[in-house]
Amino acid sequence: MNKTAANRPSVVAAETGGTGRREVTLFLLLAFVLLPILMVGAIAAYGFIVWFMQILFWGPPT
Repeated sequence: MNKTAANRPSVVAAETGGTGRREVTLFLLLAFVLLPILMVGAIAAYGFIVWFMQILFWGPPT
């Protein structure tokens, strides 16, 4: 069988299926669940480090 360029996009589209829906779901999961959790953790870690360093070395703010 001879595959022409006109047939290839339909074959590719049929093979990929619902990847667009999967990508949107993954984006929403990353944007509204994973990144906020990571940012809260990073800010908490920074606050803990500053607090701990004040206890050990710097002393309370004046």
